[in-house]
Amino acid sequence: MATLTLTTAPTVSLYTRYLNFADTQKENHLGWFLVSIILHATLLVPLTFVVVYSLGGHVLPCLATSMVIFFANIVANMSGMTTRFTIFIFGLSLFIHLAILLITVAGI
Repeated sequence: MATLTLTTAPTVSLYTRYLNFADTQKENHLGWFLVSIILHATLLVPLTFVVVYSLGGHVLPCLATSMVIFFANIVANMSGMTTRFTIFIFGLSLFIHLAILLITVAGI
């Protein structure tokens, strides 16, 4: 009777790789906090405001979403959430702001 053997190492999922990366960033938690707050306050939110207003986009939903994700980032960081959540909410906010900008530029 033949037996099957595993000859290649199992692949690590993207989620597991993210968790491993976030766990290695625990000592840089303050840096992630500062970068996310400074980037939001100086670039993402003002850029979203200017682009949506100047291109005549959907002002209320886009700007409300931008501000909600901005304040969610502040609350998550100020309440002492883990580095895993800090990096996740920062990445989510980058994705949402990019989506808002693309929707506005595309005129959808």
